[in-house]
Amino acid sequence: MRRCAGCWLLLWSLLGPCASAVTLIGAEVPPFVTQQGGLAVAILREAARRAGTDDHVTVYPFIRAMVLATQPGGPYLLVPPGRTPARESRYQWVAPLMDEAFVLVGNRKVNPNPPSRSAMTGQLIGVMRNSVGQELASHIPQSRLSVVTYETTNAAMLANGHIGAWAVAWNTALQAQREAGLPVEDLLKGEVLMRSTLYLAASLDMSASEVQRWRSILDNMRKDGTIARLEHDYRYVLP
Repeated sequence: MRRCAGCWLLLWSLLGPCASAVTLIGAEVPPFVTQQGGLAVAILREAARRAGTDDHVTVYPFIRAMVLATQPGGPYLLVPPGRTPARESRYQWVAPLMDEAFVLVGNRKVNPNPPSRSAMTGQLIGVMRNSVGQELASHIPQSRLSVVTYETTNAAMLANGHIGAWAVAWNTALQAQREAGLPVEDLLKGEVLMRSTLYLAASLDMSASEVQRWRSILDNMRKDGTIARLEHDYRYVLP
């Protein structure tokens, strides 16, 4: 019995922490992360299965997830933050997931002219709180921001003419428009504010070896076509 107990103790010390320590978090940003899933969630779950760990991803409102991944209690893996200078030191950047463009979006039924920085003087720009869109729009000269919690609110406000433009990732705008029950064809892509890459990020307390292990898994998923297949399934549009 002692020998058997010793074996179990050794097995636990070798395998237990690797299999159960990491917590998977999604920051809600449609279409990449939603309460029902999304492209980034699907990629993270497949990576977790290949890593031999629990593939459950808990989805939180965007700001809560971003803050949680910096708190004690990790290590955490987080999808899909955009990598910006303001966030660079707060996380470890494991691997890129997909490219995205943050743009000014208009509604062609309200205004047929694509929105631009120069046309936003005195105009109200819709943004989601603590998003990349908010950060970018705040640097537009003489801009005024309407800050909301959900992108679907911006979609509705744009359709009603309550905001002059919407600063948002293009794929996010398309999904939010669908969820708001509004025609995607009404959206008008305006000036590109920034091109970015969305990432799988890790909390600072994850070991370098674990970061590298997850990085290798994502690299293999890209090479074997898994990520391309998931992008097709989730109607991802290369901006």
